[in-house]
Amino acid sequence: MSLFGYPATIVHVQASKDDWGRPIMLPPVVRDAKVIEEQKRIRTANGEEVTISYEVHIEGDVAVSLNDQINYKYQTTEQISFRVRHFEKKKFLGTDDVKKVIVYG
Repeated sequence: MSLFGYPATIVHVQASKDDWGRPIMLPPVVRDAKVIEEQKRIRTANGEEVTISYEVHIEGDVAVSLNDQINYKYQTTEQISFRVRHFEKKKFLGTDDVKKVIVYG
């Protein structure tokens, strides 16, 4: 468990919707990220308070939705997989350019 985070290679499985509104999974994308494993309570966009265990920092403007799934391998051989509970887009000061996306799960 790391309170400061460590570099990790994640597999981001994005969800999309078909013509009838049903979720479909797109091909997975491998990304570099920083993963922080810490249990804490956050408030989501709709005001719900949830407990999260993982915080993933992805550099750049990455499309993320609440139906997405994040997979990564822990420092041992354990595979961690979770659904996105909440996400934030951090921007460069004074601009609309996205610096990074923080995903909570």
